[in-house]
Amino acid sequence: MVKVFVFNHYEVNCTLAYDNTKECVLIDVCCQDQSEKQEIINFIKENDLKVKHLLITHAHIDHICGAYWATQMFNLPLKMHHDGERFIRIADAQAQMMGFEVDGIENISLEYITKEDVILFGNSKLQIFETPGHCAGSLCFYNNEEGFVVTGDVLFRDSIGRTDLPTGDFDTLISSIKNNLFPLAENTICICGHGPTTTIGYEKENNPFIN
Repeated sequence: MVKVFVFNHYEVNCTLAYDNTKECVLIDVCCQDQSEKQEIINFIKENDLKVKHLLITHAHIDHICGAYWATQMFNLPLKMHHDGERFIRIADAQAQMMGFEVDGIENISLEYITKEDVILFGNSKLQIFETPGHCAGSLCFYNNEEGFVVTGDVLFRDSIGRTDLPTGDFDTLISSIKNNLFPLAENTICICGHGPTTTIGYEKENNPFIN
């Protein structure tokens, strides 16, 4: 089961995945103000959930602006790919440029994950795909049983992530999509970093950026 919140002025999708054991994971905790933080807290309380993992698809500030708060609230480290750590180091500068207020990110507790790891919660698991191209350290998280993949800013409906930002590369991004995402079942739901969901089949057929 999945709940998607839309947070901050960049309208980033924050994904909460859970199962009947009541254990859950939070992906891209990007809440910016107290009302957005309260949305997460209320949903967790109303459904009697226990957060087991805090994950990010990548470390751009619009996706991690609520991460320090979440690590403190749930007493968990933030799990990410090591290649994205460089963006944590410049989080304050990112925040100033993009209009975010952040506090404490330089003190955040980090744990590094790779495609060799599996995220376990309750009776569920998330497979990790390493998908650079939008930026270094980009990850996607795939749940085979529920048939969804959290793509972050790698793949959008009818579009792909930007490649003109630091460490972005168009050819690398296309390779990431073709090698990691397009082999999935065509009815796999893609929960994107921004905007509506899509499916693998739809993007294979219609995405104008991918031949």
